Amino acid sequence: MSSAPVPRLELLIPWELPTEQPLSAADQARIGRALHSLLEALREPDAVALSRITQALEQLGSIDSAPSELSSTKTALQQPQIADFDHYFEAVHVQTSDPVGCLVRSLLLTYQRALQLWLSGDFDPQQIAYQKQGFVSYGYLLLRVFQLPDPETGNY
Repeated sequence: MSSAPVPRLELLIPWELPTEQPLSAADQARIGRALHSLLEALREPDAVALSRITQALEQLGSIDSAPSELSSTKTALQQPQIADFDHYFEAVHVQTSDPVGCLVRSLLLTYQRALQLWLSGDFDPQQIAYQKQGFVSYGYLLLRVFQLPDPETGNY
């Protein structure tokens, strides 16, 4: 019996990351649901959170993307160093017509993998709490970038 391939983490090219991105009404609902699910899952026990995140990924759906060849890194890093990083972390730099969906899907996948790791081993609870706070911060950052309301206060 073969299992489904593990999705690779898709990263947008750093200099193409949006700092502000208004969304259509449909995308507001889709992305808002996914980010609210993430923030809710971060308050749940890890096993429950894993189930919620898996469901959020299914609801978000797949994102059409294509691998991006970086001809320049626009950093001090050379292309072989970027390739080594991508291979080690099972990531791929992509271009997509849905950068918002790609960012949110990558965040959900990263949290899903962290949960799977935490559930399979003995990790320092304080370090896990720090990691979770990072996910919370990133979730709220994306809400602001996409001009979506805070799920608790309703503020933008």
